[in-house]
Amino acid sequence: MIRRTVLALSAAAALAACESEPGPVPAESPRPASSAATEAPAPPSPTPLPAAITDAAALVGEYRVAGVGGQDINLPHGITASISDGGIHVVSDCVNLSWSWSFEGARLVTERVPVEGCGRGLLPEEDAIAAAFDEATAVVRTPSNGIEFTGENGSVLLFSQ
Repeated sequence: MIRRTVLALSAAAALAACESEPGPVPAESPRPASSAATEAPAPPSPTPLPAAITDAAALVGEYRVAGVGGQDINLPHGITASISDGGIHVVSDCVNLSWSWSFEGARLVTERVPVEGCGRGLLPEEDAIAAAFDEATAVVRTPSNGIEFTGENGSVLLFSQ
C-alpha cells in the first residue's frame, strides 16, 4: 500500500512538472551532477611564452648550467657558465669549453674557441652542452627566469648564480 502511494505521488509530481509553464530561470541555477560530467573541462591557463633576448647586456653574468636538451644535469660536480660581452666560458670539473658570440639582428651566432682543459674526454652531458652551444641560434628568458640557448643541436638552460 505504501509503495503504491509513493509511486502515485512520484507520477503526479512528474506530470505536474511537465504540464507547468516554464518560469524565469534564476541567474545562478545549480547544475545537476550528471550534466557536469558531460561538460568539457576548462582549458588550461596559457603558459607564458619565453621572451627572446637580443641585447648583449642582458646575458652578461655568472650562471649555473641546470639542464641540457630539456633534461636536468645530475653530476657529482656543478657546471658553470660565465658570459661576458662576446664570450661564453663553461667549466665542468677540469673541462673548459669556450665560444665567442654575437647577435646578427635577432639571430645568435656562436663560434667555438679552443681553450686548455684536462685530458679526459667529455661526459655525455658536457658533450651535449658543447653541441648545443656550437649551433645555438637563439636565446630566451624562460618563464622560470632562466636563460635558454637553443638551436639545431638542442638547448642549454642556465640560471643566475
